[in-house]
Amino acid sequence: MADATSDRDQAPWWAWPWSAAASSRVPWFGVAPQSLTQPINPGWSFGNVIVNSANSSAPDVEQEIVSQHSYGRQIGRLMDAVEALSEALPQTGNDERIKEFRELAAEVDEIKKEMAPRRLEQLRRELEWLKRNDPAGWEKLRDVLR
Repeated sequence: MADATSDRDQAPWWAWPWSAAASSRVPWFGVAPQSLTQPINPGWSFGNVIVNSANSSAPDVEQEIVSQHSYGRQIGRLMDAVEALSEALPQTGNDERIKEFRELAAEVDEIKKEMAPRRLEQLRRELEWLKRNDPAGWEKLRDVLR
């Protein structure tokens, strides 16, 4: 006689995950590890850039530098220096790379100008917070600014 099972011998269709987990042959769906130890982002990140030993020979040094001088500040100073050099060397005036650099520098300056009102508004809110929540700090700041 063939293996025949009645409907009463089978678990309902929705119970399959629990019946599979209870089976000694299949540990919890058979795909998930029983324990997992994995470092998540073992380096550090700047926006969507992750700095770790795979892309930096000294990520700890790089992190310390960025903590004191942001990438934006570093790039800004480089741009200022390249701009000064390109102006001091008139023969670079027709070089397409210099033209593209000057266009980039002009776009960056425009973005800074456009962002100034937003930055001023943020500063105003921070000063109001200081005045409300730290009167002694507010007085100290006023004395420094006089």
